[in-house]
Amino acid sequence: MRRRVAIMAAAVALAGLPAAAQPAREHTELVAQLGGVYTGPQAQYVSRVGQRMAAAAGIRQRCSFTLLDSEVVNAFTAPPGCYVYVTRGLLSIMNSEAELAAVLGHELGHVTAQHAQRQRNAEALSGLAASLIGAATKSNLAGRVASGVAKLGALSYSRNQEYEADSLALRYLPQAGYAPDGLTGVLADLQREDAYSARARGAGGEVPVWARTHPLTGDRIARVQAAAAGIPREGLRLEETPFLLAIDGMSYDADPVQGLVRGGAYIHPGLRIRFDAPRGFAVANAPEAVRVTGPEGLLAEFSGGTATSRQLAGYAENVLRAVIRQGRHEMGLPERVTINGVEAAQVQARAFSGGRPVDLIAVAYNLGGDETYHFVAMAPAGRLDSFRPMFGSFRRLSEREAGAAAGRRIAVVTVRAGDTAESLAARMAADTDRLELFRMLNGLAPGEAVRPGRQVKLVVDGPR
Repeated sequence: MRRRVAIMAAAVALAGLPAAAQPAREHTELVAQLGGVYTGPQAQYVSRVGQRMAAAAGIRQRCSFTLLDSEVVNAFTAPPGCYVYVTRGLLSIMNSEAELAAVLGHELGHVTAQHAQRQRNAEALSGLAASLIGAATKSNLAGRVASGVAKLGALSYSRNQEYEADSLALRYLPQAGYAPDGLTGVLADLQREDAYSARARGAGGEVPVWARTHPLTGDRIARVQAAAAGIPREGLRLEETPFLLAIDGMSYDADPVQGLVRGGAYIHPGLRIRFDAPRGFAVANAPEAVRVTGPEGLLAEFSGGTATSRQLAGYAENVLRAVIRQGRHEMGLPERVTINGVEAAQVQARAFSGGRPVDLIAVAYNLGGDETYHFVAMAPAGRLDSFRPMFGSFRRLSEREAGAAAGRRIAVVTVRAGDTAESLAARMAADTDRLELFRMLNGLAPGEAVRPGRQVKLVVDGPR
């Protein structure tokens, strides 16, 4: 999260950006919105593999490959032209260069088959969050947000287009020297990550971006497995060791400069602030704001702005008005409170749409001077109390607490005699089940042993 004011609708739009399409001049803007470029050897590695696959697809030197600094698991292509994006989150769950090549080949398949040009249905807002925004505004806000998503080309490809892109990837892989098992392998990786994330998300989480834009249907996976089985493997490689060596040291979670998500907590060591989401809620850190989602459409965002202590009440009102705009609503009076020794102001409103009530609240905190942060939340009428523990958890970190907060990275280690999945997992830095995370990252089935000499991924504390 950058320290700036951000309204809820903006982040909802960004959250719906799974597969983008934009003119080349908007590449920089798109990258900034999606976490920025992850620089270093991993980015160069992705580009090298991408260019190799582009040559196999017959579009040598016509494509740009960008590694995004995001832990979200996703890859997408952005026409016009050939712009392919992969997140480091997706890299972290892969286990071979052939798997990376398969993902890039799939995206190049969308390019060569001109799926974006043939697809006319831009993905718009969906789910209760969108209906709440529409109800709260009773204006064209939802339409403007959807238009913004469409401008960036948030496309949801059809099932047949996904099949075609898979088929093209299986054609390109052998031509580039990679085994077709790269595609079946990465689909298995994604299935494991989806299952792992579903358990971690619980009832309040969202469907992963990849699963929304590249559905992992049983039919799709069966088609890929059947097609790959008929391709000769002679001379084709998986390149597991080169891949693991390439991602060794890569960041696993967010840059501490943008804040860290630790379980249900958000910690920003640089700004020295922390809050804890309610149990069962999901916390997602984005450049513009921190998004907190709960069951049944409960939605909140946390961001920062500029206001003195005297301006705090007006600041909270302005944050709320930025969401409600001109819609029918009843705004309450701001209330000054003290939370964990921090001056705060809160204001609540009820908006209506066709007789349907929606409650909204803004809570702003001043840490001295003009350093101000805020939550803005919306919920079905009568449900705002679900957020009260989170509002009350906001506090200033001590210097010692801030200094102890560090980012996490991937460390590749060689399994030694006597090592087990359990002993290796115990070396992991994780907020959830370490053994389950270890197995997911390394493609291990429950109960499967690790053999000495194999290289595996661990998540460890340490600088980027």
